[in-house]
Amino acid sequence: MRSTWLVTVTLVAAACSGDDGGERIDAPPADAPEVDAAVDAPLALVDAASDGVLAVDAAVDAAPPINPGFVTPTAVTKANLKQGGAWTELGDADWTCLGTPTADQAATTAIALTGRVTDFQVGGGVGAATVTAFPMLTASTSLGTATTSNLAATRGEFTLTAAPLPTGVRRYGFRIEATGYLRSYVLDRYLAPGAAQSILLDALAESTANALPAFVGVTRDATRGTTIGSMVDCLGRPVSNAVAAISTTAGTATLPAGANTFYFSAGSTSLPVRHTQAATMNKDGLFIVLDVVPVAPAYVQVWGFRTAAELASGTLTLLAEAPVLAEANAASIIDLAPRRAP
Repeated sequence: MRSTWLVTVTLVAAACSGDDGGERIDAPPADAPEVDAAVDAPLALVDAASDGVLAVDAAVDAAPPINPGFVTPTAVTKANLKQGGAWTELGDADWTCLGTPTADQAATTAIALTGRVTDFQVGGGVGAATVTAFPMLTASTSLGTATTSNLAATRGEFTLTAAPLPTGVRRYGFRIEATGYLRSYVLDRYLAPGAAQSILLDALAESTANALPAFVGVTRDATRGTTIGSMVDCLGRPVSNAVAAISTTAGTATLPAGANTFYFSAGSTSLPVRHTQAATMNKDGLFIVLDVVPVAPAYVQVWGFRTAAELASGTLTLLAEAPVLAEANAASIIDLAPRRAP
């Protein structure tokens, strides 16, 4: 996740430094503006029928509020680049790969993995964490387990042999469990068949899980889950002007009650902001969905307008979709790319 999250979340406020060298907070900064209880942006619910693996187009119809962060964008999706600490808009996002056949190959032999588990907030290694590989999205099936090092010089590092994927599955998920952390699922990771490789995984600390909602005036509900994601176009560039949500139906935006999407600031320190500050995906392509009701199946989706013609007609396209684990007191962390055909 960290290679795509171009700015690591660093929460800065009056707090004591922990042993990992970072600062954590449990509330927004003292000078943060108050958050109105009212919804900050209009809502449109997408009502679409699934057409399988190709992009799903849907006319946007007005509907009662369900997810205040899932609105009708007012601009075409754009691609962005960060240079010299500042974000630059490059032009329209590239969607030429959308719906085209994927190059993913199933892993039919064991894969030798080395890796590191890092703290999502501060980037330091997470020691004594249990890492379990599983086939997407059967988290109860273990394809290999390891424990991360807790030594100062190698904290967070692990070695794991990932067993082959079952027939029909091409991607791995990883479950991370550690003291002081939510159960964190890093999802939809592609591993090249047969090749020894390295992987970086994030885990969400309980303190961070409480602090991120506080920035937007929300208190985390431990009976619900959190999904954190990023979105890039076909050229791997962060996407803006799109909207994200959790859906209970593949191909259609069927939004569970209570879930609420927020987008990040794309600032030097990128943090979730209120809907009045970012009603749609910002230039860093980052989002967080809070208060996700435990439900199965669940899918994280990204919708947007690819062209001016789609914008004029009000026809949204489903740009990305992947299954997630909507689990109480747990976090799903995922990097999203344009959806492809099998």
